[in-house]
Amino acid sequence: MKQFLETICICQGIPQHLEWHQLRVDATLQHFYPAHHHSWTLLNCIKVPPEFHEGIVRCRIEYVANRFSIHYYPYRSRNIKSLKLVEGPLEFDYRFKYADRKILEDLYQQKGDADDILITRHGWITDTSIANIAFEKNGRWYTPSIPLLAGTTWKRLVSSGILIPTPIHKSQLHLFESFKLFNAMREWDLVDKGSVKNISI
Repeated sequence: MKQFLETICICQGIPQHLEWHQLRVDATLQHFYPAHHHSWTLLNCIKVPPEFHEGIVRCRIEYVANRFSIHYYPYRSRNIKSLKLVEGPLEFDYRFKYADRKILEDLYQQKGDADDILITRHGWITDTSIANIAFEKNGRWYTPSIPLLAGTTWKRLVSSGILIPTPIHKSQLHLFESFKLFNAMREWDLVDKGSVKNISI
């Protein structure tokens, strides 16, 4: 049975952007268990322990239709400045956030001296191993329109007009100036830029 994963940022004891995570959980369960009405919601099941009421905390939820487990961890941000392009297998489907990340972990082993990988399909840019990506050109930010996983932050930033979805081929990277990696734990406004010159083949 497939297990699914939700990672939620807890800031000063408060879950962030919970409505976007709930939308993904609901869509996932509706897709895989259309006849099942799940009885739990994130708002009701997340009870942040007192020892995690300060700072930034990662809440990890693994779930199936009728059960879930929750764990809390202090968050340590990774400083990612360099990426290596890695072609992913065409059959790899990560439209849903599976708990099993073996294929991503295997691809990550190809990063060499880079901090992370940047996965392509037929040369078209998708995501890194841990985050969605956006590229800056003339003060505007563009994000691959067909990521491996359209994350909750990706959807939120696209819907607010901060990011412009567009197909981006690896041959077009030189047209951009910088990149940002973002996900539920990497808040857009707080993430540092990286230079596209630090993306290697």
